Amino acid sequence: MFTEAVRPRPIDEHPLKRRTYRVPTPSIKAVIALVDECLFMFVGGALIHGRPRMGKSCAIDFVITDLKARHPQLSTYKMRWIKPQVTSENAFFAALLHTVKHPAQPSASKSALRGRLVHKLRQVADTLGDDRVVLFIDEAQNLREIEYEWLRDVHDELENNGIRLFTFLFGQHQLLAQKSAFQAQDKEQIVARFMIEELAFRGIASEAECAAVMGAYDKGEFPAASGWNYTRFFIPLAHAAGLRIAESAPRLWRAFEDAHVKAQLDGSPEIPMKYFTAAIEAALLTCAERDVATLTLDAAFWTTMVERSRYVMARRAGRSILSAITPR
Repeated sequence: MFTEAVRPRPIDEHPLKRRTYRVPTPSIKAVIALVDECLFMFVGGALIHGRPRMGKSCAIDFVITDLKARHPQLSTYKMRWIKPQVTSENAFFAALLHTVKHPAQPSASKSALRGRLVHKLRQVADTLGDDRVVLFIDEAQNLREIEYEWLRDVHDELENNGIRLFTFLFGQHQLLAQKSAFQAQDKEQIVARFMIEELAFRGIASEAECAAVMGAYDKGEFPAASGWNYTRFFIPLAHAAGLRIAESAPRLWRAFEDAHVKAQLDGSPEIPMKYFTAAIEAALLTCAERDVATLTLDAAFWTTMVERSRYVMARRAGRSILSAITPR
């Protein structure tokens, strides 16, 4: 086919087909602004909370990539915290050592593990030439109070060694309840260290936000600097004729709104990135097989793409789980 001949790479190699790409969203931009402010003002921590599937984990990857591009000397780490059945200081520091890519001996003492962690962080910071270390903790709602205390010890020890640790907690809304509980218990040492700033991480909640995200597909290029943006890559004939995916923002947003209302879902539409991007991915991959200069993406087309995203199915499933655990 002609379209296959003009593409610089096979479709199967494209990040969209492999689901290995990232697009900026209003919430991601807000996180970047918050991180920048904390680093500039030396605020040691912040919590970012939101519903599941809103894209918080992907946001961490995006922010780390952005930080490394703008501050190559900055040490950045990401840890996903899975609550262990039994709280263990050894396991906690072993997980942190794994995060910073430093081997940990299970038989080592707690103080030895903590010392090794501090030494590694200080060593990397010294090598890179920046005394700031940034740690992102995903699923942070799983952290217990004692684990915050252990993390606070790391902060203090690093500070004594001339290193500033900034910790950003990403998790579900339970994080806010934890903060309130710490405040009620006068746990100022935890709140002041990790939770001074807070940010609600949201999905796509308006047509304008929809358009902003879809515009990234008309701008992001693969291969890099090739002139082949994502829209052109998948539908080169339609793109050459002037079609841009962002122009469909009103129709895609209306399709999500209609699906939300027809399914009688609670609240206003707030589309998690997992399902929003799934609709666009389905659209581009489907259209790649039928690309013509006269291609149009009408309302009926986007209604089908929203159905294929499984947005309504996922929300209904989540609602069923919640009702099943509601106390009688």
